[in-house]
Amino acid sequence: MMNRQFFKLSAVSLLALVSIATSSAQEQDAREHARAAAVAAAKADGKATSVTLEEPTRSYFDWGAVLNPSGRVMSVRDDSVAQEMGIEVGDRILSVDGQQLAEQSLQDIVSYLETLDHGNSFAVTVQRQGQTETLSGRVKATVIPGWRLEVDVEQTVVDKANEANCGRVSVFVTPPEARDLYPAYFVSIDGDNVLTRKPIFKLSPGKHSIEVHELISDPWVRRSRSINQPKQLELNVEPDTTYYIAARFIREKRLSSVREEYWEPVVWREVEQQCDSD
Repeated sequence: MMNRQFFKLSAVSLLALVSIATSSAQEQDAREHARAAAVAAAKADGKATSVTLEEPTRSYFDWGAVLNPSGRVMSVRDDSVAQEMGIEVGDRILSVDGQQLAEQSLQDIVSYLETLDHGNSFAVTVQRQGQTETLSGRVKATVIPGWRLEVDVEQTVVDKANEANCGRVSVFVTPPEARDLYPAYFVSIDGDNVLTRKPIFKLSPGKHSIEVHELISDPWVRRSRSINQPKQLELNVEPDTTYYIAARFIREKRLSSVREEYWEPVVWREVEQQCDSD
């Protein structure tokens, strides 16, 4: 029975990357198309009541220098880590963190660089015009944010309203990371646990207590392994209004992992919308 579908990204090469810039509107359109495709797939199967599409958070380190098999630098990308280190076209790479290129393949060196974490320092020894120099750099990882989309064929919106008038809370739309806003998911509403990750809830007008977990993909986040608590948001819901909720990353407190001061739940967007229009 088809009740789960996984979409995997292609592997990203260290030496050749293609970047695709997507606007918020295009991203939302893509999510809507993905949702429609999931519903269509589930209905076509005839048995599945839900479909899940997901992709885990991934990161890669693009050094920015292109080498030939002998270790000669063929090009250096502008504004890359390699350029910041002072790597120049014509340099011959001798070693990276003491690992000699003469004793290993270029692929081994590339694989080693790919294992470095964001913020790690490393040293590259080069031969330039008969002289040997050691240059230092710091890893700048690029993160491909993870995402998860659960689609209930029978009911995508959970109705918790006690009267005809209602408002909505939603985590369905991806917030703009350029504003340090990241996805979140509901944990509980008014003390009632949310057993499945529904993206939209209808609520009666008035005050509500909403708990969410963060899904922040920024490489600077430092989480405590032993503590992972949801955070509470108090919200006064107005009729025929949808409130989009996100996790705001507080960069200046990124190292505060024990008390989890590095994030807070926020309403990042409000939209007037008839509550009974599904």
